[in-house]
This record gives sequence, C-alpha cells and structure tokens, in this order.
Amino acid sequence: MWKIFKREPKEKLDCLGIYETKPYHYFVSNMAYAGDVKVYEDSKVKVFSRFYKGTIFVFTFVEDEKDFDKSRYTYEALKEKIDAALQTEHTSLIQLTVFKNNNEETVRIAKEKTFNSKTEFNQTFIYDSKRVRLKYYRPVPDFYKLYRNYVEALVFDLCIINLEMR
Repeated sequence: MWKIFKREPKEKLDCLGIYETKPYHYFVSNMAYAGDVKVYEDSKVKVFSRFYKGTIFVFTFVEDEKDFDKSRYTYEALKEKIDAALQTEHTSLIQLTVFKNNNEETVRIAKEKTFNSKTEFNQTFIYDSKRVRLKYYRPVPDFYKLYRNYVEALVFDLCIINLEMR
C-alpha cells in the first residue's frame, strides 16, 4: 500500500496534551529576547514577567521541585516586585509554571486544580527531556478571549514549535 494512504498510529499520552518546543535551556534565554523581566531568582526557581495587550504574564521555571510551594510564586505573592518592574495597569493575568523534572511530584502538582476565568488563566507544564516537549495535565480553556494571549505566551515566550495539541 502507498505510504500516503497509510496512517501512523496515534501516540498514547500519559498526560492531557503536549506542545513541541525547544530544549529547556532555551526558556530562560528566550525570556530576555521576549522582553520578560526577571522578578525573582534563587537556586531552585526563576520567575519572569511581561506585559502584553493589557495582560501580565508570569512565567515560573522550577529547576528543583523539592519543597516547592506554588503559592510563593504567584502574581499575588510577587505583586510588589512585578508591578515595580512593569509599572503598568493590567486587566488580565496569565501564570505559567514550567517544571524541568518529570517525576511523580511534578505530575501531582501539574494535576492540581487551577483557577481559570475570563481575566485569569493558570497552567502548569512539565518538560519532557526525552521527547523535547511540554506536557500538561489540566484542560486549556480555549473559549475565553484570554486564550489568544495564552497562545502568544506559548509561541513568543516559551518557543512552542507546534501549537497542534495532541
């Protein structure tokens, strides 16, 4: 049979979906390219922020998840630093967390229920170093207008290569 008529078997995922991306070490260097401002850094976590069309983006990169507390790296927790760095009024917020390590603890955190609304969107990704992609475990609410800004963050800030969700 001709190859053009032959279907490749659909990949079975252990997560809700994936995005193909560049290697993990590109994320932090791409933050400077995208104009994101570093608002927090320690040996385990780096937090960057950027303003785009009324939306504040908060990107949290977790190198070591041991004793990680997500609430310490939210916009509310870092409000003073983010507002001082960006100095602008915003109407919406997108918070994205990226874990470098793929293990039981990071999967547990990624599966935690998040708050998403018309003005706030939260998502957690886990970097898959074997397949060079970001895995996610919570649904993506693409019916909100804020979804367009979410896609902007994926492509421009996180270097997503293929937006086709699988």
